[in-house]
Amino acid sequence: MTTGDPTSPPPAAWTFERRPWGRGDLLALLAWTVAVAAFFWDAVSLSRAFFYFDVTEINYPYRWFLAEQYRTGQFARWMPGLYCGFPLYAESQAGYWHPLKPLLYPWMLAWKAFNLDTVGSVWLTGLATYGWLRRHVGPSGSLAGAALFGLSGFVWAHLIHTSMANALISVPLAFWALEVAWDGGRLRGLGLGALAMASQVFSGHLQDTILTGMAIGIYALYRAATERGWRARLMTLGFAAGLGGLGIAVAAVQWMPSKNLLDRSPRAGGLTWEQLTYGSWSPELLPTLIVREAYGTRARDTDWMDGYYPYHEMNAYMGLVGMALAALGARAARDRWVAFWVILLGLGSLAMLGRYTALFDLMHKVPVVGSSRIPVRYHLWVSLAVAALAAVGVDRLARVELGRVRLRGALGFVGVLILLSIPILAFVYYPAWADPRRWSGGPNLNRSRWLTRELVIASIRTVALALAGWSIALRAAREIRPAARARLAALLPVVIIADLLGSHRFEAPTIDPSYWTDPPASAKKILADPGTIRVYGVAQASSGEPGYASESINFPAVRDTLPWSLPPIWGLRSATGETPMYDRRLLTFHDHAAPGLVRFDVEGVTHLLMDRPIPGFTGPIEPAGTAFIHRNTTAQPRARVMGRPAYVADQEAAGKALGELGAAIRDRVIVEDPDRPIPIDAPGEGTARIMVDEPERVEVEVEARGPAYLVLADTFDPGWSATLDGRPAPIRPAFAAFRAVAVNAGPHRVVFTYEPAGFRLGLIATIAGLLGVLACLAWPGPVLASDPPHAPLGWPRPWPAAFALILIVVVAASTIRLGPDGLGIQPRWRGSFHGFTWGAGIEAIAPMRSSIGR
Repeated sequence: MTTGDPTSPPPAAWTFERRPWGRGDLLALLAWTVAVAAFFWDAVSLSRAFFYFDVTEINYPYRWFLAEQYRTGQFARWMPGLYCGFPLYAESQAGYWHPLKPLLYPWMLAWKAFNLDTVGSVWLTGLATYGWLRRHVGPSGSLAGAALFGLSGFVWAHLIHTSMANALISVPLAFWALEVAWDGGRLRGLGLGALAMASQVFSGHLQDTILTGMAIGIYALYRAATERGWRARLMTLGFAAGLGGLGIAVAAVQWMPSKNLLDRSPRAGGLTWEQLTYGSWSPELLPTLIVREAYGTRARDTDWMDGYYPYHEMNAYMGLVGMALAALGARAARDRWVAFWVILLGLGSLAMLGRYTALFDLMHKVPVVGSSRIPVRYHLWVSLAVAALAAVGVDRLARVELGRVRLRGALGFVGVLILLSIPILAFVYYPAWADPRRWSGGPNLNRSRWLTRELVIASIRTVALALAGWSIALRAAREIRPAARARLAALLPVVIIADLLGSHRFEAPTIDPSYWTDPPASAKKILADPGTIRVYGVAQASSGEPGYASESINFPAVRDTLPWSLPPIWGLRSATGETPMYDRRLLTFHDHAAPGLVRFDVEGVTHLLMDRPIPGFTGPIEPAGTAFIHRNTTAQPRARVMGRPAYVADQEAAGKALGELGAAIRDRVIVEDPDRPIPIDAPGEGTARIMVDEPERVEVEVEARGPAYLVLADTFDPGWSATLDGRPAPIRPAFAAFRAVAVNAGPHRVVFTYEPAGFRLGLIATIAGLLGVLACLAWPGPVLASDPPHAPLGWPRPWPAAFALILIVVVAASTIRLGPDGLGIQPRWRGSFHGFTWGAGIEAIAPMRSSIGR
């Protein structure tokens, strides 16, 4: 088809054309697979292991425990090795029900399964995005969109949050399923979408589910608003609500116990405005959209915002080529499907700003949504929208029948971003030439050298790939031969992949597998001590220590103090861990127990580890690697008989009693028992021996010489129940955080068993939800289809410009303050821009020290 006839109407910016799958799809999926496998080859080939930051602190230890359960044919939902006992299932990040877990973890070492789990999530996210977009565009456009979503800054920001990486697979699947339901009027889409949403919950990161659910809700409202007739509108909304409702039901077996734990955790009661907006995407980061390494990366000891913790979360990079193609696709915004992604892109961009807009002033008071912290995570919407729009942009360039494609708008969009970035970069790096003495020697000189080298390399890469992308797009836009034009457009996803992988080449740190498989010397020594009960380790450095690619850091040595959640990996139990999702009763105990060793005595901590000797410590101290093991000889047994009870009414009163009794809690039990069965002067003499010690079952043999309490220094949790000599017995909170069962004189056997609170009710709801899914899948025919997804909109042609103007006005109104002194800047913008400072990253994540002592 030619477009030279002046009498023919100008071709549409883009029109939908359904094309069958073929060889092009096979080549596209092969290219995606090769790119992911090649980039992650160290992990895929199982020659090195993932580690670093949350992988070390949380993710891997949790998955290790789950793998051990699989291998032993068990399903323990209580993890004894952390926090004096920890409701791991309810915490959810282990991902008990996520489909990848039983596929990988039962059959191989945990670190190998973890590698494939992580890389597989990235790969499957791209595959799911490709399949979804393939309903709308051709292979080249689908691959471009798959690359942009599967390798977006959001993915790299959360590669250390493996549960979030798992959850990303479900995002395009949920949209795909809902579109199937809408377009064909078939209920099977609801069933498949419900399973996708439930898998997000099962992955262990509920925030992704909230963000996805919100996006689907906006999509449903938009589709309903653009439908013709009330019946079709109600059907559109009903399908979306049905998908969400079924997904919630199917996932109930996980979220009900998680909600129970959340209500008892330090995060209960919602977030304040400051907590909610912590992690807002600062406009100072605009240059990082052009050059990812503009301020360094997580790997390069970034000093952005003076070492502000979630810098890695601020990764919104999608590349100049990807953004330009999205701008090109947005030119087709009179298409009904395309228009939605323009809207979601704008809303997501605004939401990412968090504290910098008035929209978040009351957000912390909104139920559910107000718990979705770190606003930059709304980049999930942006990356999905950019992927969809860029897919359309590539499809425009691939199709001759659409005629010559104008690139001026896309080029202008990129130009504006660059022009805005220049003054920001000049301001941020002003100290580099205003105060050169700071760069003249020592560590700062070394840092300036590698950052300069990094910026030069990144700039060359960015310019080269941008020029390559522009050249390809320009030739494709002018090409009139269908096959040649399609081949040129097929090169654009390759450029996108090269850009996204090249700019994140240091974002997937790996280490020798011995990091996980060979216990440190400290663990070996403690395991050899028959009197070991629990350990307590203080990290000598952060697990997210900046500079792992620019400085030589001995990460294996950091393990020596057995901090974070590491001890269970080597067969030890810890009195601490690394997650905010634990019962705040333990926090009450830690906050009010007497300083020094009293707390550790009650918890049964026999070994304390630090990177230096504790001043004044009177017990044995033994070096082990870079750690010093302090043997606490006064630690009490994990199970013990105690008397002289101090009765209190509730958790708050228990905290006060802890502070009042001080060191006396070694000999007196503080117990919340309204029955008061033990006299307050009862000495509580006797013995207790743990006879069976399994994650969900603990049997204790007691010999009491009078009425007393059996105290088990394991964390109190409403999921635990007990029997005394075969009869049900109440478990009372002891010392606010632990368990106590009243016993009379004589021999007894106390059996503790565990089932997560809310698990049984959740299981019933899940079964009902699965039956609903089966009913949807088996439904014989269509219910009612909606209007075609690519129907033309009757909106005015410049509506995207008007929408962008509204967003700009919202930001401007949130920036400017009109006061008695005239115009000023809103307080929410204070500290949003700053001059670059060397060493702040290291200082902000400084070596951790402790003042533990008697």
